[in-house]
Amino acid sequence: MLMKSLHIKSLGLLGGEPTLHPKILSIVRLSKKYIPKVTLYTNGRRLRNKNFVKNLKKSGLDFVNFSIQTGSKHAKHHDKTVCVKGAWLDTKKAIENCYKQKLKINIQTVLTHTNLSIYKEIIDEFSYVNLFIYYREIPKVTPDCSFFDQKVLSNNKTKSVYKSVYLYSKQKEVRTYLFSRMPLCWWNEKKEKEIFKSVTSYCHIINASLLTVDVDGSLLPCPQYVNMPVMSLLNNGKAISKDTFLREYQKGSSKSIREKLRYIPDKKCLSCKYLGIRCTGGCPLIDFKIGPNAPFL
Repeated sequence: MLMKSLHIKSLGLLGGEPTLHPKILSIVRLSKKYIPKVTLYTNGRRLRNKNFVKNLKKSGLDFVNFSIQTGSKHAKHHDKTVCVKGAWLDTKKAIENCYKQKLKINIQTVLTHTNLSIYKEIIDEFSYVNLFIYYREIPKVTPDCSFFDQKVLSNNKTKSVYKSVYLYSKQKEVRTYLFSRMPLCWWNEKKEKEIFKSVTSYCHIINASLLTVDVDGSLLPCPQYVNMPVMSLLNNGKAISKDTFLREYQKGSSKSIREKLRYIPDKKCLSCKYLGIRCTGGCPLIDFKIGPNAPFL
């Protein structure tokens, strides 16, 4: 009811692995009762079961977002990364099951290397999905960076790699989107017109258009801030009211953190037509070495 009263239009169920929750079907049904669009973020292994996928569909699930980093040719590497033998085959079967049930499918992957063949494998194998690509640069607020034991691309290299991936996906008629931490104007709107339209550099936490909720009901300022709750959505095990939420959300650490993040890397952002719509000047957690009006554009 809290989500409905706040006029939330879309809900993402993530974890951990949300399909391991014993009441996941009930959660989807209840969510769909109050919220128009419900998305499941998953590694997909449980969805290898056809009946489970059918029940998710019947419960009202709209979208399934699969997090994968490679195609079948690198299945062994995938299994080694997740420490589960046969994990890739489970995920591939899950994607196929969702397609047969006519669920809308997105595949999420991260730009962490320049091996274009891996991205091409994903596009070749799953030509019926939307491909969401995230550019990740390790922010300073992460308390333990050992988890991100992967190569981080430079901003310039990211542009080059994504262009190649985008052009290949266009050839294969796969929709590709890049969620960039760079300011949107680092892309040349005139010279890179098509690609420019597929890039988003918007930070939801600045404009409070995204809520990140921990499993215990704690509200986090951003998915990058772990173990730093600013308030709780629960009171004695029950969801707080809309009025209580708005009152608490507009004061204390919840407000102060958003205010500290509310900055832009260049004054020219203030006159940009995309400010607050598709871009907020790049990720506020990253110190850009150069501003958005960089000479290489």
